[in-house]
Amino acid sequence: MAASGNQAVSAAAYEVSSSSGERDVLLRRLADLAVIPPGRMTSQERDLIDTVMASAVSRLDEWSRRRLAERIAQLPEGPAELTLALARDTIEVAEPVLRNSLGLKASDLIQIIRDAGAAHQLAISERKSLPGAVVDALIDYGSSESVCGMLANPAAEIAPRSIETLVRRSASEPAFQPLVMARPELTIRLAQLMFWWVSPEARKEILARYTIERRVLHMALNDVLEAVAPDGADDALQATLSLIRPPTAMPKAHLARLADLANMQLRDEFTAEFALAGRIRPETAFRIIGDLGGEPLAIYAKATGLTRKEFSDLAVTIALSRGVDQPARAVVERLTAIFDAISTDRADLVLHCWDSAISAEAEIPLDF
Repeated sequence: MAASGNQAVSAAAYEVSSSSGERDVLLRRLADLAVIPPGRMTSQERDLIDTVMASAVSRLDEWSRRRLAERIAQLPEGPAELTLALARDTIEVAEPVLRNSLGLKASDLIQIIRDAGAAHQLAISERKSLPGAVVDALIDYGSSESVCGMLANPAAEIAPRSIETLVRRSASEPAFQPLVMARPELTIRLAQLMFWWVSPEARKEILARYTIERRVLHMALNDVLEAVAPDGADDALQATLSLIRPPTAMPKAHLARLADLANMQLRDEFTAEFALAGRIRPETAFRIIGDLGGEPLAIYAKATGLTRKEFSDLAVTIALSRGVDQPARAVVERLTAIFDAISTDRADLVLHCWDSAISAEAEIPLDF
């Protein structure tokens, strides 16, 4: 009896194994049919095979699914349902389809970004075509690594609002900063917004790459700009126009007044005078004075027409206003190099880019 029972079990196992092998052969044949070029069968037959394989492909082993995904990824027009099924598979299977398949629609990619893990998102971020809607989905739902992958991808279509979102996020995600700075969508305004939270090396790069001389604008608009007085009621317009107005030198009386206020430790009055002398908001002045790197002060000094000696004296004055010792010689030399490297016109543009950004965000009336 025992021998007879063992024979029955062996026969059943053989039948299962045989059935499984035949099934795999059938699925592989169907897979071959799913990737044959159009014209070899009717579109209805292709759609039917697509539907069958999309439902049955998970029964193939992982190596066979990966091989099928690689074949489909090379097709200019693959089976839609099967392609999507493979794209939702494990990343070992899905990667070639996610990176290369033209059969995935933007809506498919967006849904995968929302539902799948970081590995799927990273593969999508490196596609040869990344439309704006997919980019926005990566920004909203993707991992930091996938956003970095997208930023490094020259095919990514980043809209103005999206690049501004990434600029602001770079304040808390430093890995974004060099990638954002390499993007062609980055404007002067956004680069100067980034200035406040990037490294000293990145600050130097921003000052070198994201400033311009405005001579042509001044020649074309000088008479009109003079007619529009800078003390008008429309503060938002004045903040915008400050981006194209010619630089104005600081009256020497202001410099002396700043030194007096610093000696008296009158910080609020010092900040107000500093703002008035530079034709900027008190909030902008406060940020420049409080910046420990010192680069904003060099820009302020150059924009307001100070000499090297006057800038050095102002740096000492700022240190005194904080109640600290004079800046170290190495710091002064580094900031003096920045002061020397930028023109007055470029520095004025940078200064008022900062002020315009604060104006747009704070919406606090100007006092001058």
